[in-house]
Amino acid sequence: AMGGGEGALGVGADGFFAAPSPGVAPCQRWSQKCGLAGEQAAAGAFDSAMRLLTRQLGIVDFSPLQEHMVNLACASHASLPGMPQCPGFVTAMERGWTAETPSPVAHEKPILIFSLPALEDSLKAAYKCMTEGKFPDAQKTFTTILTRIPLIVVDSRREVDEVKELVTICREYLVGLACEMKRKDTPKEDLKAQLELAAFFANCQMQPIHGSLAIRNAMVLFFKAKQFNMAAAFCRRLLELNPSPKVAQQARQVLQACERTPGDALEIDFDPRNPFDIDVINFKPIYRGGKYSECPYTGARFSPDCEGQVCPIGGMTKIGVDASGLVCSPTQIR
Repeated sequence: AMGGGEGALGVGADGFFAAPSPGVAPCQRWSQKCGLAGEQAAAGAFDSAMRLLTRQLGIVDFSPLQEHMVNLACASHASLPGMPQCPGFVTAMERGWTAETPSPVAHEKPILIFSLPALEDSLKAAYKCMTEGKFPDAQKTFTTILTRIPLIVVDSRREVDEVKELVTICREYLVGLACEMKRKDTPKEDLKAQLELAAFFANCQMQPIHGSLAIRNAMVLFFKAKQFNMAAAFCRRLLELNPSPKVAQQARQVLQACERTPGDALEIDFDPRNPFDIDVINFKPIYRGGKYSECPYTGARFSPDCEGQVCPIGGMTKIGVDASGLVCSPTQIR
């Protein structure tokens, strides 16, 4: 019995101890078996994660992702204290462990720090900044969400659709914020640019409370500039959103004044009857049927002469390159 026990411990008949063969490191196992960019980053396989993101989303500038990728790699390990004056024991952290699935073979996926609920909380914080008029803070928060989404992992197709919807929401707000912040930097003497940028901001698809703020601002600016026809159009859009009684009363008063003296004093590049996208490099509309170059990640559209530039929405992707699309769930690669 004693001999059998020693043999099991690797001790031969001659008393020589044979050390067991080392197993595969968890990081190596993760990088071999996990196919998502976030999991590759958590495994420390940054080159592999970057190749995936370039192929899927056209990302060429990884500086906005650097901190997120390093945080993923650090959070996938824990350090346990050892004996005094000895280094700690670093152990890998894998997700999905339950009493029903105790086998390590069933896991082999690193723990992750970015999740859909956390991104939704960040979206609420961005909305709050918008409501309070803190546009630079809102812009920063929306951009942070966009830079974390490529590294997120979700479990179901429904969650994949929610992630893609989140990308669209961030794009619309960041396009609108780019226009509004550009307008604030534009001299008031450049009335044409002031009006166009205000109209572009009001055209973005935002939450009703934020859309009403942008439309009300455009209504006031256009009325003061004697653009009565367009001011009236903004009045009607504002009333359709059922604003507060005070705002609704102001909109009706402006609408009545515009209807008494119809006409526009200035010709601007804005046609509310023709659907368009906004090029936030040149700050020009791209009307339906016009030529454009697209961001492969967010779908933001730009004039063809912008192809090859880094997209200002997120600051990571190259405009106009071919990419396969966002992959953030194992259900997309089975």
